[in-house]
Amino acid sequence: MTNNIIEKLKRIRKPYALAKKFDIDLSLSENPLGCSPAVQAVLKNNINISHYPDAECFELKKTLSEKFNVSVEKVSLANGSEQFIELITKVLLSPGDEAIIPEVTFPLFENNVIFSGAVPIFSKMKSDFSIDLNDIRKKINNKTKLIFLCNPNNPTGKILDKNKILEFINAVRPINVVVDEANIEFGGDSTVERVNNLNNLIVFRTFSKAFGLAGLRIGICFAPGRLIKVLDRVKQPFAVNVLAQKCAVVALKDDAFIQKTREFMDKERKFLIKELKKRNFQVIDSFSNNILIRVDNLFKSSTRLVELLNKNDISVVCGTSFGGLGDKFIRVSPRLRQTNEKFLRVIDQLLDSG
Repeated sequence: MTNNIIEKLKRIRKPYALAKKFDIDLSLSENPLGCSPAVQAVLKNNINISHYPDAECFELKKTLSEKFNVSVEKVSLANGSEQFIELITKVLLSPGDEAIIPEVTFPLFENNVIFSGAVPIFSKMKSDFSIDLNDIRKKINNKTKLIFLCNPNNPTGKILDKNKILEFINAVRPINVVVDEANIEFGGDSTVERVNNLNNLIVFRTFSKAFGLAGLRIGICFAPGRLIKVLDRVKQPFAVNVLAQKCAVVALKDDAFIQKTREFMDKERKFLIKELKKRNFQVIDSFSNNILIRVDNLFKSSTRLVELLNKNDISVVCGTSFGGLGDKFIRVSPRLRQTNEKFLRVIDQLLDSG
C-alpha cells in the first residue's frame, strides 16, 4: 500500500454502516414497513438468475423516465447511490480541485473527495442546522469544481426549499451541483425533472429508503446526457442484478405504499421527537426519516451514550461519524412503535441510573 493511500485513509471517517448492529436497531435509515406487497410477489416468482442482467437496465430506465419525466439518456443505475458518489468524484475532480460540502452531512461525500485527490471545503451550517447556500457561494473560487447538497439532509433531517436550490444551481453555473435526494420521499420536493434543462444539475436517488429495497442495492443518477455517457462507460457493466431490476420496476408503480410509508414515518418521527424533548434532550426538528439529538447535557458524551445503548442491545449512530458535530450528538432512525418504545424505556433506565 503506497504512502499516499495510507495518508488518505487516515483522513477519512469510518462509515457508520460498518458498526455492529444490535437487536433494537435504530441506526441505518431503512423502511420499517418493509417493501411493497407487489415487490414481495415478485420475490416469490422463479426468476432466472443463470443469465447476466440487462447491462442497460432498459425497462427500469424507461419506467424511471416516464415516472419522473426525464429522458432515458439522462438516467443511469448502479449498485447503490454510494457507487455514484464514488464515480462522480473520480470523473469530475482532479488532484488540487475543490469540492464544497456542508459541514454536517453524509460523510461519504468527504471520503470520496479525499480519495479523488481533491480538497473538501466545508460550509458552516445555519444556527438551526440548515444548509447555508449563501455561505457555500462565498466559498466558491476558480478551484471549485463540485458542490454537494443533501436534501433532506442526513443526519439533520432538514429540508431545503426546491426553488432556492434551483436558484442556487443557476447562479453557480457551470459548477456541477450534486443534489442527493436519498430520503426525498419522506419530505421535500424533488429537483429531478429540472435535469432536463439545467446542465450542471446531478441528482441521486435510491431504492434503499422509502422503497424498502436496501438489500438489493439500487442507486439512480439523473444528470445531463454527456455525463451519463461517461458514467456508464466507467462503471461496472452489470451494476444492477436481475432481481433488483425487476423489483425496482414494480416498486416504482406502487405509489400507495410510498404514501403509507411517508405517513408512517411522519407519525413515528413526531412521536420520538416529542418523547425525547420531554426527557430534556435537545432535538433538531426533522422533516425526514432521521433525527439528530444532542445528548451532552444529560450524558458525558455521545460516545459514552452509544456504549451504554450497545450494552442494552440498541444500535444508533454516533455523531462522531459526521463532521462538525463532535462528541455531542446521536442520530436515530424511527422504527415501528414497539421498537421506538423499547428505545425510550432504555433511555429512561439510563437517565434514572445517572
